[in-house]
Amino acid sequence: MAKSILLVDDDADVRALLGEFLTQHGYLAHCARDGRHALQVLARLETPDLILLDYLMPGMNGSQFLERKRWNPRIRPIPVVVLSAWSRQWSPARLDAVDVLSKPVDLDRLLSLVARICEGPAAIHAALRGSGAGARQTRVDTLMVRSP
Repeated sequence: MAKSILLVDDDADVRALLGEFLTQHGYLAHCARDGRHALQVLARLETPDLILLDYLMPGMNGSQFLERKRWNPRIRPIPVVVLSAWSRQWSPARLDAVDVLSKPVDLDRLLSLVARICEGPAAIHAALRGSGAGARQTRVDTLMVRSP
């Protein structure tokens, strides 16, 4: 069965590009236009394996969505990767995320990260255990979108 991913981004072009890319690589992609819409989709959807979350969105932004997610026991365990055009060096742990990727996103790097996360919690925790102060800096990369 294909792994399910919820992609949350206010930019329709980003949703279309990343949704199609993930689908072409065997994932079942669901899309939401902001945090509030994501909560509505999650209420109807079987729990996805991963959430790709834009951080800066109008309406309910990524921070507000993550706060609501923390209070919902059904969706709390879903791993989140934060995507943002803002180049600030965020710590994934501070955001309650597995990783933070800067936009534009390198599709090869995204695919590798998605595959690792969808392998299960053991793969995620093994990667996080290896992250110290130096590793944390390398986890927040500026990435480029490349056409397939």
